Amino acid sequence: MARKEIGKIIKVHLKGGGASPAPPLGPALAAAGIQVMDFCRQFNDATRERAEETLPTEIIVYKDKSWEYRIKTPLTRDLVKKELGIDTASPEPNRVRVGELSREQLERIARIKLPDLNTDDLEMATRIIAGSCRQMGVNVEGYYWEIAKGPTRAQIEAAEKAAAAAAAAAAPDDAEAEGAPAEVSHEKAEPGGDKEK
Repeated sequence: MARKEIGKIIKVHLKGGGASPAPPLGPALAAAGIQVMDFCRQFNDATRERAEETLPTEIIVYKDKSWEYRIKTPLTRDLVKKELGIDTASPEPNRVRVGELSREQLERIARIKLPDLNTDDLEMATRIIAGSCRQMGVNVEGYYWEIAKGPTRAQIEAAEKAAAAAAAAAAPDDAEAEGAPAEVSHEKAEPGGDKEK
């Protein structure tokens, strides 16, 4: 049987069981000639039990307008966050660390991601995953990355807020001092007090 010719490949990240006709998915499928609701129904039925995961998905559209989809392995960042029990990566990876993966956890993630990586070697796969961890602000057992010196963005923002609050608190006192009337002496001068005796 002749291999069908691919017309287009659409790459999207979809929540398990959460595909919908809304942009960007709907317009992309419609432009490729795919019945949007047919795809959404098939995808959601197949991934409903993975509702907490973001699934990288490739939708292959053939020249004859038939199509199929392939779900790739979960995103590396999601696997790392799940292992560490954290919600977000570091806002400043080179300064703020949000956790540390053990060698065992690193290899577990590498084995999951191996089918989608450009290598069949587990050790090379662990290095790729470790590089992703570095960009997330996650330390990895057996790897060392120098932390940048100086205050973090959060520390700088906190200092700026404190300075602004101090300036705002001092402003009313300064305004009162500027608006206060000058003291006027009401003492009466004695007659002839300025004359020499």
